[in-house]
Amino acid sequence: MFGLSGGSTLYRDFFLAVAVISIVFIAVAVNSVLGALGAVFVPVPILYYYSKLGRLHGLLVFILSLIITMITLRVLGLQAGVVYFFLLGSMGLVLSEVLRKNWSIEKTVACSVGILLILSFVILLYLSLISGKAPWGMIGAHVSEMVRENIDLYSRTGVSTQYIELMKENSDRIARVLTGLLPSLILVGAAFFIWLNILGGKWLFRKRGMWYPDFGDLSLWKTLDKTVWLVVIAGVSILIPSEVLRILGLNIMIILLFIYMLQGLAIISFFFKRKNVPVIFRAFGYFLIFAQQFLIFIVAGVGLIDTWTDFRKLGKKSD
Repeated sequence: MFGLSGGSTLYRDFFLAVAVISIVFIAVAVNSVLGALGAVFVPVPILYYYSKLGRLHGLLVFILSLIITMITLRVLGLQAGVVYFFLLGSMGLVLSEVLRKNWSIEKTVACSVGILLILSFVILLYLSLISGKAPWGMIGAHVSEMVRENIDLYSRTGVSTQYIELMKENSDRIARVLTGLLPSLILVGAAFFIWLNILGGKWLFRKRGMWYPDFGDLSLWKTLDKTVWLVVIAGVSILIPSEVLRILGLNIMIILLFIYMLQGLAIISFFFKRKNVPVIFRAFGYFLIFAQQFLIFIVAGVGLIDTWTDFRKLGKKSD
């Protein structure tokens, strides 16, 4: 399956891997654009070299890259976020181990997300112990600070003073609602993060001629038709005049919208393939979807409607 030869080639690849991953870490830490976008794909090169060099050498590459990154950032006078890079990088190791199992795409994503959440929780407990603050207190303070920073950002972008004052008056309530929605937001973020890295790994491994699990044609993927009843239940919960039930319903709805967004993206991918749309236009199309938030809701709506319409079946008939 995974793995490659030894000898001089192995040593060359080993030091090349350390250099590449260290550069990736440092670039993400130094460049704000890469820090926001490139960090999402940090696990991909680690996944590649861990799978190519084997477990022992791959683990050494990861550790050495972390050490080099921390030293370099200290020399540059930048804050060395070792916990941040450890969490991102370790998912490359986790994905490699999970992909070896050759499971279905659903089981692969679910297992990887579970490990990511457990690892994140352990790190949160560690940070809580060294800071002397309760985990939920740290989370609440972080969300409140995030809300204040966003209000300040809006005030500098020309938003009306009346709207800014309204946000300031309700900042505590906004923070409380966001804190209540964190379970679904974290779960969706983790799943999307894993999903992107699985796709990125697939592209890189196939390009390098290495083995990678065959998840089948993902453009045909769809969730169970019965899932739509959960949407109905979540919608009813949101309408009930109870804050607890509303928050619960919103959490469920966010998760379901994410699932249907993936189904909508699969439909778009299906038609891109059927019409032989050039790669550059496909990339531009996906970029527009994620750049414009209203398009994400449209894609999720397409995925939901597909439960009854089956767009891909209609597409085959039209061909």
